[in-house]
Amino acid sequence: MNTPQLAKQTKQRRWRPSGQAMLFLLVLLSMPLLSYRFLAETRVFMIEGQSQAQEQLAQGVVTLFQGREDLLQELPYLDSQQVVFSHPLSDKVKVDGYTGEWLDFQLFANHFGNGEAEDGDGYSLLLGEYEDRIYGLVRIQDNITKLRVRGSNQLDRSDHLRLSLPDRNGNERRLIIVATKPGNMEVWYVKEDWATPRYSSPSSSFIIQAVMRPLVDGYLVEFALPRYFLNERQEFGLAVADVDSEDGSMRHLKTLVSSDTNIESHYNLLAMRSPEANKILASLDRANSQIVIYDKQLQVRASVGKLATDIPELGQAKSIIEQMQIWLNDALDWFVAIPAYLSSSQEASQERQLLNQALGLEFASGRWHRDPGEEVLAVAAPITDQEGSLLGVVMIKQSTAQILKLQRQAMESITMLSFATMVVILLVLLAFSWRQAYRVQRLGREAQEIVDPSGRLRTNQLQSEVRSTDRIGGLARSFSNVVERLHEHQQFISTMPRTLRHEINNPLNATMTSLENLQRHGVADEQQRYLEIAQRGLVKISAIVEKLADAANLEEALQEDELEPMNLAYLVETYVNHQQRSINIEKPDVIFACDDDQVAVAGVDYRIEQLLDKLLDNARDFRDSGSAVVIRLYQQDLYCFLEVENQGPHIPESMQGNLFTSMVSARQGGSGQAHFGLGLYVVRMIALYHDGEVSAHNLMTPQGVMFRVRLPLLLL
Repeated sequence: MNTPQLAKQTKQRRWRPSGQAMLFLLVLLSMPLLSYRFLAETRVFMIEGQSQAQEQLAQGVVTLFQGREDLLQELPYLDSQQVVFSHPLSDKVKVDGYTGEWLDFQLFANHFGNGEAEDGDGYSLLLGEYEDRIYGLVRIQDNITKLRVRGSNQLDRSDHLRLSLPDRNGNERRLIIVATKPGNMEVWYVKEDWATPRYSSPSSSFIIQAVMRPLVDGYLVEFALPRYFLNERQEFGLAVADVDSEDGSMRHLKTLVSSDTNIESHYNLLAMRSPEANKILASLDRANSQIVIYDKQLQVRASVGKLATDIPELGQAKSIIEQMQIWLNDALDWFVAIPAYLSSSQEASQERQLLNQALGLEFASGRWHRDPGEEVLAVAAPITDQEGSLLGVVMIKQSTAQILKLQRQAMESITMLSFATMVVILLVLLAFSWRQAYRVQRLGREAQEIVDPSGRLRTNQLQSEVRSTDRIGGLARSFSNVVERLHEHQQFISTMPRTLRHEINNPLNATMTSLENLQRHGVADEQQRYLEIAQRGLVKISAIVEKLADAANLEEALQEDELEPMNLAYLVETYVNHQQRSINIEKPDVIFACDDDQVAVAGVDYRIEQLLDKLLDNARDFRDSGSAVVIRLYQQDLYCFLEVENQGPHIPESMQGNLFTSMVSARQGGSGQAHFGLGLYVVRMIALYHDGEVSAHNLMTPQGVMFRVRLPLLLL
């Protein structure tokens, strides 16, 4: 097969995806999709299980508080005020400034202070209750303790404590606890300026007791006051005034509330922590959930837990991995079809709707999304007494942030694992495919190389892949067996001319001898003509046999020749001159044209002359009468070109492809010699032996034929 045909077939063999490859790719792509679907269904199952557990928890809370109006009454109001809890005291506390009675509650102390203070001063507060009195222990951090000067008309010129106690009628009582020396402290009723005494003398120590004891980093105040000082909501306010300057200007005012809230406009709630209510509230605490208890007026009485989530907000990606995670999370939100997120007002409206249903003694539940990483499950249940009357409402809000976080992490892990698995599988498949393609390509290359340009087999077997045990190895062995049989047939064909020459020459010699003997004994004149015809026929048969044998032996003969440096221009010129002398005519029969004196090639001189003999004989047989044959030699790039041109009929198109094949001839008659198409075949064999090639071309002006032999130049 020639090069243009190979290029055409290679161009036609474009890669096309096979059905098996597409099916395998679809299976690989379906793996992560099925995993996603499985996780989505698992998420729904887990959320439903969490919702059912939440409903059971709500039923348990209702059961705990059912018929226990006393427990609900003990719970404080948590609607808009900060709660300070008091602790039940087992014995009456002696107000002496020492902390022995408070040791069991030290860990429950509330710490307050002004966040803008440069030295970090603040105070801690412990409250307790025993019978009809309320006790307090305040520890103040102060680097300079300034005591009140006895007889001073201004009570706010020294360090002091401020108490704000609204009575049951809505009127506010303001008291200042101030010390003139360590020990018992004075308690004064003051006016709205917190500096002017309302009465000429402090309150009786039998009603309100207070003791001050100095500390290394401040001082400690222990006080006691009657419970009836508090209103029904048990509201009170407490502040610590820090005065350090000599002119009595106040440095800090530390309150129980935030630093931007005045004590006059904000009260704290004092809530008694009964052991039973404390135990119930502590047992209700759950992670990622919030339990809120309302009374009949939907005022918040208790709140346990919170809906805080530890899922970080997705910001600007800092790396490729983080960007891939953002894309993955967006794809996950789309895949699981998360609905729109509710705003704060919409969420409050949802909660209000559930509470209203619970006020109607109905069990209500709902769910909504607060943000991409959190879904809220809410349950509202009524709390009733033994007769079924409404006492309050419990609402349980639980976050699915942990479930969604685990699902998202699992999705990311599955995605990365699926991606890594697909990459590994594809790499393995590519390596396997490349190896198989390389083996097939190597087998095909060896199959092409076992045939020489003349179409003869160079070897009798293949070397590549014949020892492999797979299908490619089986194909290689089968092909090798075919090559071996073809090689045996080729050997038989190559030895046939020599065998025929030997077998035919014996009867030819006998026939020729018999004819010579017959002629020597004498024959009639009319029989002599037939005898000569028989002798010429025998000579032709002998010539045919010799030509067939020479053509068959040419390849073996060429292998025995050795290439030598030679001047092709001198060789061709000498050959043409010899042709002119041998013909001995006035008009030149062969014309040689060459512009170079030196054309160096590696070759065998008598083989080149044999090549010229065949080309010149072919040109003379087909040239127009009276025209000369032109032999042209020239160099171009790294090759030299030897052209033999004659004027005459064109080569038929049907013979263009196999003109240089053996046993092919375009001659219709001849000069009385036998022609079996072996001349141009010998030309091609000699050209290939010299690493060259030969081609035939039809000429238009004038009409003729040119045979061109290309040989590589010898680089000196």
